[in-house]
Amino acid sequence: MSQYETEFSSFPQKLITLHHFKNIDDTVAGIINQVNTLRQQGLYNQASRIMDNNKDIMFQYIVDAITFRTWEEEIYNTQKYAKAQQQVIFFEDEEPEYCLEDDVWLGV
Repeated sequence: MSQYETEFSSFPQKLITLHHFKNIDDTVAGIINQVNTLRQQGLYNQASRIMDNNKDIMFQYIVDAITFRTWEEEIYNTQKYAKAQQQVIFFEDEEPEYCLEDDVWLGV
């Protein structure tokens, strides 16, 4: 059986995580502008504190590293799952690197 990444993703044992992000609107525009102004001035710690203080609102608008890592693992796991659903037969001199378990390699 294929080895899946499981730190951020539970696919295929569980469904892929749905994220319901929103486009920036008037609700958070002031916070975003304030954070961007601080970042442009090089005041990253202050900008980070503002984001932390408003994370209950901002989580719907901002994609963070954990979300990107989750997407990356879920795409990877989906690729492995899809490839494993179809057995492949290889006719090559040497075993290909991209063979998955249950594939067949016939050396020519």
